[in-house]
Amino acid sequence: MIRLRRRGVKPPADWQELVDAAFPDAAAFWARARAFEKLAEQGAKRKKGFARYAPEVLPLDAKGSPDLPPVWRTDARVRQAIAGMSHGFCAYCQSPVSSTHAGKKGKAKPPGQVEHFRPKARFPAQAYDWKNYFLVCMGCNGAKHDRWPNGGYVRPDEGRPGSRFVFAEDGTMDGRKGDDQAKRTVEDLDLNRHWLSYHRGRAIEIHLVFVRRLMASLDARGIDMRVEDLLIAPPAMFSEAINQNVRRVWASRRRKRKNPSRVRPRRAR
Repeated sequence: MIRLRRRGVKPPADWQELVDAAFPDAAAFWARARAFEKLAEQGAKRKKGFARYAPEVLPLDAKGSPDLPPVWRTDARVRQAIAGMSHGFCAYCQSPVSSTHAGKKGKAKPPGQVEHFRPKARFPAQAYDWKNYFLVCMGCNGAKHDRWPNGGYVRPDEGRPGSRFVFAEDGTMDGRKGDDQAKRTVEDLDLNRHWLSYHRGRAIEIHLVFVRRLMASLDARGIDMRVEDLLIAPPAMFSEAINQNVRRVWASRRRKRKNPSRVRPRRAR
């Protein structure tokens, strides 16, 4: 997870009009949505979702069930904007969400899914707030679904989100010690799912092979190099995970150079 910038990611001037037009009675929806969000956040009514609380203010979906109209999905401007914010990578796991694919009349559709950071079923008044949208992959979106624990999850657009996680060389990850919010994010978004960890681990391994070979060559010639010269500049696939491991390998090299007596000689084969 890297820090995402929302510069330029703003709703179009007609966004509120489009949203209101999607409801039978927009005023009734907003009133009920605000009342719903005043209920206990972890209470039974909130967990059952807004559609169960106030079905009368919602239009029916394709299956005939009351639901929030997916204006975020039907208006291409939403996904196009947030796809640009994360450069086509999942805001949570930093994997490529997919390639763009052809839309109607040959126009390319942006990839990925529009994710509501605060779940729309439990925060309906924020369902159309652009600050609540991220581009994500199906894996992260499906795992998170309508979950929302006390304190929520790590936001990709605040602070230094990547620094709150620890990435191992094998591609697995965890929240830093004492950071319960980060640990919940890893667990609830299933950020250690098998194929995600596998591909993340392979990306780390491939780059570290290059780094270790380069460091050995530089050491043999007595040449020093800054760690910044070996890092991958984000946005790039798994750049946070790769760079954390590069820094650890580099730090280990520096310690060995300062304390050569601690380095045990290799046994002759």
